[in-house]
Amino acid sequence: MDMFTDGTIALSSVCLGIALAGAMLAIRSTQDGPARFYLTLVFGVFGGIVLTPLVFTFTPAMYGFYLPAVLVLLLLQPPAVYYYVSAKTVELRSAAMRRHDIVLPIAGGLVMIGYWLLPAQTKTTMFIAGELPKGVLPSTLALATFALIFCWVASSLIYLIATLKKLRAYRSKLRSHYSNLDGRELRWLDWFVVSIISLWGVVAFMFVAGNIGFEYVVIEELIYGLTACLLLFFMAFASIAPPEMIPEEPEAPDNSVEEKYARSALTEAHAQRLAARIKTVMEKDALYLDPNLSLQKLSHHVGALPNQISQTLNEQIGSTFFDYIAHHRIEAAKPLIIANEASTLTISLDVGFNSRSTFYKAFKRETGLTPKAYRNNDAQLD
Repeated sequence: MDMFTDGTIALSSVCLGIALAGAMLAIRSTQDGPARFYLTLVFGVFGGIVLTPLVFTFTPAMYGFYLPAVLVLLLLQPPAVYYYVSAKTVELRSAAMRRHDIVLPIAGGLVMIGYWLLPAQTKTTMFIAGELPKGVLPSTLALATFALIFCWVASSLIYLIATLKKLRAYRSKLRSHYSNLDGRELRWLDWFVVSIISLWGVVAFMFVAGNIGFEYVVIEELIYGLTACLLLFFMAFASIAPPEMIPEEPEAPDNSVEEKYARSALTEAHAQRLAARIKTVMEKDALYLDPNLSLQKLSHHVGALPNQISQTLNEQIGSTFFDYIAHHRIEAAKPLIIANEASTLTISLDVGFNSRSTFYKAFKRETGLTPKAYRNNDAQLD
């Protein structure tokens, strides 16, 4: 194995410093237990992995013990990220991982112990010289390592897909409880996941290239540079306190509306009266003008439980809470858009939206037109 370049060592030091700072921020953060635990774990895993050039350069005697541990950290990285997102989206109540999520890390741990049991000279030959010594155990461990690396690639993809599904389900749930989603959607996690995909893709490509005779395309500085950027981005956002807790609702296995409300005490007649009451308070009291309107607030105003309001909106009105409120806000904004006496930002704030971008999206979804196009279209009809 060639010595690491000065650039790689410097970038490794930067990554380690960022990871340690992020871990300290995570430990001192105000997040709940699982979110804080997995945030610390993610920074710790990254910190342990980026330490490789420093251990090789400054404590080469420990390299034979340290490098096998990196395999365990790699296998622990995907579930750690997934569980952090689960905790961040208020879906995780315990810090314990499920059994099938620790199978690969445990397998990596067994391989790590196998490497540790090898004679010092054998470890030097494998990890420093980069050669495979004779013997059944070194060959078996090398084969198991390659198998686990490919399992890591596959599991990373699976966990990333599961993470994106978790975020989509979380945002869908938000639409049932809040009239404005800005600051709650955790959009930065999308960029974090995309960054991880990019980093893992580069690492996987360079790993394959380095083992099939294309070492010249392996640029270690690129890996550590991308890691430094990822850790900086993650540290900037991850320790922010999670959004307000969302009231829990039991969900059916198939997520169908009928099954979801199967045990509800809300009768058809009661639901119809509740739907009429909701429409009345919207039209007379204009509750939609409140930018902080939530399902909880509407339930207090109407005098019904939040889950009854949600059920009525879904079954009687055929809309989520977010879409229902947005519809009323857009209807209130239409005459203001046509009058053209105020800016789009002012109109969006006046009708209850808390940002112009949210207003644009809702207006386009409701009318199929941008506010400007809607105004021009009305002028042509006149």
